[in-house]
Amino acid sequence: MKNLVITDKDISTQFFKNSVVVNLNNIHYSSCTGGLECLRCEGACYFQDDMSLISQWMNDCQLIIYITRVKYGCFDIPFKKMLERLVVNREPYYTMIEGESCHLGISQLRKKLLVIGYGEATLEEKELFKDLLDASVLGYSYSSVDAYFCEEFELEEVLRTFGGIDHV
Repeated sequence: MKNLVITDKDISTQFFKNSVVVNLNNIHYSSCTGGLECLRCEGACYFQDDMSLISQWMNDCQLIIYITRVKYGCFDIPFKKMLERLVVNREPYYTMIEGESCHLGISQLRKKLLVIGYGEATLEEKELFKDLLDASVLGYSYSSVDAYFCEEFELEEVLRTFGGIDHV
């Protein structure tokens, strides 16, 4: 697989014809229990649900596009729930990166991450969101991480603008 789009909102798939589009509202996935069994069991999660396949897709693709509502400077609940489950894509031991201890991502494939945050967000909330994004990708092998913000009513136009980016 070349590209993956993960969204918490219904979007038109016509904008991303060369990507697999996953709507978090239409899949079955459980919340992470925090037991970290996945780190002791070579990345195998206790839950055998749709996140098992999505985690594999994330390791194998070259471009990941997140489309999420920004709430109080954070990812909205469906996205936060999904991101917590991605601990299975991390190696079990710690390493230091930029003065922070973290787990490295298991995928060695250099990939790009584009995050489109929509909704009403103040400048402070956007900065907080960017800080959380930087912390959540620490240790993964991203060649670039870009964030773009828009109002919800602008989202379709923004997706039209970014549509075709999946040809990369």
